[in-house]
Amino acid sequence: MDPYTAARIVASVAPEIDDKPAYFRLHRYRFWQLLQALPEPAGQSVLEVGMNPGQFTRILVRAGYRVSGTDLFPAHRAELWQTLGVRAARLNLDEVADDELPYPDSSFDLLVFSEVIEHLRRSPLRALHLLTRLLRPGGLLVVSTPNELYLKSRLTTLGRMLVWRSPEAFAEFVRRNTLAGDEQYYTHERLYTLNELRWLVEQAGLRVERASFGNPWERVGIERERLWRHPARVAAKLSLYSATAALPAIRSMLLVVGRKRA
Repeated sequence: MDPYTAARIVASVAPEIDDKPAYFRLHRYRFWQLLQALPEPAGQSVLEVGMNPGQFTRILVRAGYRVSGTDLFPAHRAELWQTLGVRAARLNLDEVADDELPYPDSSFDLLVFSEVIEHLRRSPLRALHLLTRLLRPGGLLVVSTPNELYLKSRLTTLGRMLVWRSPEAFAEFVRRNTLAGDEQYYTHERLYTLNELRWLVEQAGLRVERASFGNPWERVGIERERLWRHPARVAAKLSLYSATAALPAIRSMLLVVGRKRA
């Protein structure tokens, strides 16, 4: 999808977001870049893996795709799924048996797997193989995940180490170790580099058509209207944006698009 159409669709959804508006503000450029990675709707069926909080689901529906989805907690927003007219099935990719997928094989033209792979507790290879089964021959898998080499994350880790602190804040350590059941997936298990993510998609039997770095989180906070209210913060964000613009490998997001072979 062209960037102007994608931007218009994301902007049209923004006034309707009354559930987690701060999440939408943080992720809106990710939604925009994901939408650009998809072909024009033209009746295409999409499976969104990891639907909550439903904001990108709303965008996909607004764009004109035929949308279905899976999530660990689909019941959390059952009313929204009904309003949007999408089916939301429960799926734990680490635990599901090979013959228990909630949709038949070769059901979808497109599969969106955004900001999920980093939460899996086991090797993502099996999960990718299972998801590939749901694609029709020639279908596209779009995967995005935070970049392990993101400049801001590396600088934060370096700063903590220089003052003799653990790279992980103690509050995050406590939170991560007290989660139980499926709530354990609320934390990042592992981050990836672009080479690693590309290799995983190839090992799932897909032909990689695009492997790129995105910068959705660098864009947040440099809006013109913030300049007079928070000039120091905007200056810091602009510095980060400029650095990652010059060196794509240290941008915040990885995006890989793979096509299922005929």
